[in-house]
Amino acid sequence: MIENIGIQYYLVIGVGVLSFVITLSNLKFFKFLNDSVVTLDGQGEPPLVSVLVPARNEEANISKCISALIKQNYKLLEIIVLDDRSDDRTSDLVSKFVESNSKVKLISGLPLPDGWIGKNWACHQLSQAAGGDYLLFIDADTILSEDSVSNALIESMGHSVDLLTVMPNRTSSCVIEWLMYPFIDWVSFCWLPMYMATKSKSSNLSATFGQFILFKRESYNIIGGHKAIAVNPLDDFELGRMVKRHGLKWMLFGCTNSVKVLSYQGNIDAFKGVSRSVFPALYYRVSVLMLLVFGLILFTLLPPITIVLSTMAYYQESHFLLMAFVSLVMFTISWIIVCRKFHHSLFTVPFYPVSVVLMVLVAFHSLISYSFGETSWKNRKIVRRRISL
Repeated sequence: MIENIGIQYYLVIGVGVLSFVITLSNLKFFKFLNDSVVTLDGQGEPPLVSVLVPARNEEANISKCISALIKQNYKLLEIIVLDDRSDDRTSDLVSKFVESNSKVKLISGLPLPDGWIGKNWACHQLSQAAGGDYLLFIDADTILSEDSVSNALIESMGHSVDLLTVMPNRTSSCVIEWLMYPFIDWVSFCWLPMYMATKSKSSNLSATFGQFILFKRESYNIIGGHKAIAVNPLDDFELGRMVKRHGLKWMLFGCTNSVKVLSYQGNIDAFKGVSRSVFPALYYRVSVLMLLVFGLILFTLLPPITIVLSTMAYYQESHFLLMAFVSLVMFTISWIIVCRKFHHSLFTVPFYPVSVVLMVLVAFHSLISYSFGETSWKNRKIVRRRISL
């Protein structure tokens, strides 16, 4: 009979084993774009790819983004940038590329109508202006290597994928990013069993990243495009979920060598940027948030706390101490694997308790800001959503 006082250690070791098994499985089944052995040979005429970039007040990033796009080795593409009513030099900077390169087009965004979130409205307009058989949505702070589009298209066509997305290389320029990004990649890589996620039609077994979303155009139209998620601030995750709900094929790849995301403009922007996505990812449910926060703290903090206390002469039964130690080892190994695969500093490993506490604070900030209608994107308030228990 398991004593109630020790039930938490059995829970921790059980969850730890599950996460560790998923991590080891993903080492085999999680693919990277540059590892592809598929080619476009025999796939027919190369399709036109429309690269679609919503840009609002992006003068710091947009030139780097477009410069990388015009260097793509896949030549049959058009690059369409939507200036989403910026009040900085975004439009002027894009216009210079339009003058020098016929592939680059600039369109001016229409006023934001009621019932829409700004980015979703911008992407909807971009999709209407696009002429491609494939639609590649990327953010204006995303930098692609010259083979990114061709590699993604090879995988998409070779495996008949309806939505292809990638886990990008997130660059860090502040402490908040340095602590948060390894955690975000750890959650994705160590908790999403890629083999099952690819095969399963469950919408919950997916993770889609807005920095790089490649759609078959017909598939985008089938799910209703961005119009179907007009008021959803978690546009990327929801698009992936919708693809699965419609019985279409979704795939996630690693892409740390060819898709890089530029950093936020400091700690506050980084904190708020991540906060904007957390609560919507949990379907605006307080109970889910509280359960995950409790589980996260229990799984990641109980083992090191137990070990530290045992060294201070606080008695712990030997089998509980052993379970705490094994759990800590499994967690540490999985964190190291993620840091190496996704180019994070190994120096973050001993600071993972700080990362966990930080993400808990971000989660509660997300709950509070959505509850009081204070969440915004690019200086626009996001439509308030009903919070459920």
